Amino acid sequence: MKYQIIFVLMLTLQSSMISAQKKHNTTPIYKYLKANADSTIIMNYESNWEINPEYFMLSKKGDTINAYTYKIVSSFDQRIVVPHNLRYRLYQNTQVPVDINSYFTAKYLSADSLRKFWQELIMLKPWNINDDQVDGAGCPIDQGSLQRQIRDASSTKLTLITKKVLKS
Repeated sequence: MKYQIIFVLMLTLQSSMISAQKKHNTTPIYKYLKANADSTIIMNYESNWEINPEYFMLSKKGDTINAYTYKIVSSFDQRIVVPHNLRYRLYQNTQVPVDINSYFTAKYLSADSLRKFWQELIMLKPWNINDDQVDGAGCPIDQGSLQRQIRDASSTKLTLITKKVLKS
């Protein structure tokens, strides 16, 4: 009986890991933009090294195009010596999910600049980008090659969000 329970538990965990690989890691901001914009293109910098997230977004709803950024700026002067608990509390304030909050800002660009930028971006056909969540990450490597993929570095990620799809 004990082994049957362990087997069922392992099978359950394994199946949840397989299904989790096909899902996108959606932040609250992705969900918000999917619900409130016709299409959005997001470029962000990702790292495994505790670097705060930084996003650049171009979004269109109807005939209105907007540019946004999301960046956590640590404005604390490193030369100031403060108690550890206070510095840690300031750090904790930056560990929030990427969402519409004080780190999200609309950027002013003229309507003509935004329209031109959007048109140039659309000419690149962003809806044809490969989805790393489905197709696998990285460029294909020849079997006889000595090249290897490094997965602990930082990277730039491009995400397309429409009402119907989210592709990264």
